[in-house]
Amino acid sequence: MRDLKIDYTDCLTSAPKDDFETIPQNHITAHFSAKDSTFDPYKAQWKTTEREVQVANYTDNRQFCIVRFNIPEDLQPTISFFYYLENFYQNHRRYVNSFNAKQLLGDAVDGKTINDSTCDPITHDPKGTGKIVYPCGLVANSIFNDTFSSPLALAVRNSSDSSRPYNMTTKGIAWPGLKDLYGKTSYSLDQIVPPPNWERRYKYGYQENNPPPDLKTDELFQNWMMLAAAPNFYKLYQKNDTHPMLAGQYEIEIESNFDVTVYKGRKAFVITTLSTMGSRNIWPGIIFLIVGGICLVLDIYFILSFFIWRPRKLGDPSYLSWNQPSAPGGHSS
Repeated sequence: MRDLKIDYTDCLTSAPKDDFETIPQNHITAHFSAKDSTFDPYKAQWKTTEREVQVANYTDNRQFCIVRFNIPEDLQPTISFFYYLENFYQNHRRYVNSFNAKQLLGDAVDGKTINDSTCDPITHDPKGTGKIVYPCGLVANSIFNDTFSSPLALAVRNSSDSSRPYNMTTKGIAWPGLKDLYGKTSYSLDQIVPPPNWERRYKYGYQENNPPPDLKTDELFQNWMMLAAAPNFYKLYQKNDTHPMLAGQYEIEIESNFDVTVYKGRKAFVITTLSTMGSRNIWPGIIFLIVGGICLVLDIYFILSFFIWRPRKLGDPSYLSWNQPSAPGGHSS
């Protein structure tokens, strides 16, 4: 299995504007078999830029982190693209319960029910209009909202090759059964508002030309709602199941909206292949070693106890309760 992980937390504050600069090597982790490739994975570059983007019926200025990275060898599909968050506790008790299942299924749940639910405090419009937040709750409100470009541009195998984009898709990234937990909402647009943290996407609220998302088909949302058990976790963002990723230099544009500095976290993107054992994960191996070590210690203990302390022989009838001196009719000395 091959993978490349690049931490871009500091891009907006450390990378130069409009000119590429080498990313510090402690921001990069790579596992490849190629050792002498022209495309050194530890020689990635970044820069920042600001541009005006069109969002539904309005334009907005957005900050982008542009990263050039190297893939030193051809990678065979499936190629998976994850985002990684560090120190984000999706397993907090109150956070875990902060959603309404019926609302996510598409039901137009009334305001009183939402107000009395575990969605509190993200239940109604903070501007005081009385409209219901859809989807309500802390989980939906905190969704990871950095966006990554696809295709990945500037795929150059050698100097004689022209650039070739590498396409990825956000379809088919969620478990098949997850879509059964979601549905298209039955609310009318005048009943609901987006969560407060969705303002970059819905600056003027839900409108005909910028309607609420269809959660049944929004697999990025479904993956976010699959809560992580640990504070450091990966979530699948896009993938390519059919085409190899050729060795070369690639460029990705990241619209950076998710601020991890407020909780002293980190964020990164990861490109990886999948083996029959799944993606790279050291924890199963560590757990197997710990359990195996405990079993070995117990084995040694039981072997020593058999030869040193000499347990009673198997099937010795003298240990039966009715053969004890204190038992009625038992033998006495």
